[in-house]
Amino acid sequence: MFLQQSKPTSENGFTIIELVISIVLVGIIAGILVPIIFYGAEGYQQQVARKELVSRARLALERMSREIRESVPNSVRVSSTIQVNDTVEFGRAVFFSHYSSITGGSSPYTLNDDTGLTPPSTSFVVIYNVSPDDFYAYPSSSSTFSVAGVSGSQVSVNASSKPHSSTRRYQMCTGPIAYARNAASELIRYSGYNPGQNHSTDRKSKRLNSSHIPLSRMPSSAC
Repeated sequence: MFLQQSKPTSENGFTIIELVISIVLVGIIAGILVPIIFYGAEGYQQQVARKELVSRARLALERMSREIRESVPNSVRVSSTIQVNDTVEFGRAVFFSHYSSITGGSSPYTLNDDTGLTPPSTSFVVIYNVSPDDFYAYPSSSSTFSVAGVSGSQVSVNASSKPHSSTRRYQMCTGPIAYARNAASELIRYSGYNPGQNHSTDRKSKRLNSSHIPLSRMPSSAC
């Protein structure tokens, strides 16, 4: 018995109708999947942007809260730069201590620290500040004075009359710090100006230091 191999009766391939149906099906599937992939990628980018914004905001708030905790007592004030109550300002204290006496018959007076520590050399010394108005009244302030020099545990104080505090406490101050929002909704930190100046108007003429805190408004498409 001999086995005969059968020959194919037709050639393998696609007909035009099958090809058209395949193209239509691929187009339908692509039309469904592409928006899903696109909006999924856009949603991921928005989520990353939100996380970045939250991280920046947290760092900015942590820095603000830390500096406010270390500020000159009774120096914090809220004011308006562009919108109502969009600025917080305070005196930056880098050294808290108390003194045994303030000596001298005229300016500069000598403040004698009684802690055995050496006060840092700063631009200002604050003695018995009772309100923000008093602190920012510099150079006519009765509590905020310029420092003529520091030698050991003694601080030379420029004052029109001899300063006095019933608690004998004082703070060495580098000057005010202001956090304000600009027109682009960025949080700006200003420093390097004296308590009698305005951070928003004097920064150019006085060459104040301004540093942008990396905090910006989310784009509307990401909300």
